[in-house]
This record gives sequence, structure tokens and C-alpha cells, in this order.
Amino acid sequence: MPQNHPSPRHRVRGRDAPPERDAKVFLKPGELWFAGSPALVKTILGSCLAITMRAPRLGLASMTHCLLPNAGERPEGLSRRDALKYVDTTVGILFETFASRGAAIRELEVKLIGGADNLLPTSSPSRYAVGSRNVETALEGLAARGLTPLATIVGGRIGRVMVFDSGTGDVFVRRLSPSPPAFWEEA
Repeated sequence: MPQNHPSPRHRVRGRDAPPERDAKVFLKPGELWFAGSPALVKTILGSCLAITMRAPRLGLASMTHCLLPNAGERPEGLSRRDALKYVDTTVGILFETFASRGAAIRELEVKLIGGADNLLPTSSPSRYAVGSRNVETALEGLAARGLTPLATIVGGRIGRVMVFDSGTGDVFVRRLSPSPPAFWEEA
């Protein structure tokens, strides 16, 4: 699974002071933000996956916050609100949205953030690894359209706070503190 794979031209920043205090948009689970003017968009991720997409030539940018990998049904059978909860249907919505505004697939810049498997006990079977499955589904959906993400900060067991600067394409990421063990767990 890709882990911290930035292209030198497309920065993904770690702990170097993300502009959280300046974020103007907060994206909640199951939401999509799309605009033609620059903004700072913030979200908090655990097993959920954020997908950022930009068409710099057109000044268009988008960010999503997906909860689960697959809808289990055709996108036509879902409301847009429900479709945005799932990675597979959201990837399709993103491509349709950008294409309807004149963006070619080859010009899209995509980054994936999140997909931690923070809800799993260490001995749990991988079929419950929602974070990993979210990332895998996104990579498959992008590859089917001939795209590879410019950067990924995915996986692990700890959630992240991220801010997307839609004007530059920069993504600022800070890991959340690991939660203390529950009172019934051994430290």
C-alpha cells in the first residue's frame, strides 16, 4: 500500500505548521466540496478517505470525505448524498463533475489522504480493514481511468487532520495523537 508518496512538484507537508487556523471550509464525512476559487479545506480522517482533485488550467478544485469503500449498488440507485459516502461512487462523481466543466482526465491532479485502520484490533481479519479497503478502491477507480495519484498519505493505525489548499494543491497533514488504551486493555 502506498505510504507518503509525494511528487517533488506537488508538495504534501507533514508537521510544518499546517494552516489549520486559516481553513475556511470544514468538510464532514460524506461531503464533497467543489469550487473555482481558492480556499483552504479542512477535515479529520480515521478510516475515511479524502480525495483531492484539481484542474489547475481551469482553476477548479475539489475535495471529498468518503466513509466506506463500495456502495454495493449502481450509482443510479443512490441519491447523490448517499453516493458521496462511498469511495467507488464518489470517484465517478468527481470525474463527471470535472469533465462537465471541460477538464480532461490527463490534466487532473489527485491526492489521497487517510485510510487508517485505526478501528481494528491487531488480530482482526483484513476484511474489516475499512481504511485499507477505502484506499484500494480509490486506487482501482483512478487506475481504471488512467490516473495515478500524485501523492498519498494513507494507511497506518492513527488518524489525521488535513488541510487542502485548493489554490496551490498543497496538502498539509498532521497525525492525531494515539488514543490511550481503554481501561480494560493492557498498556
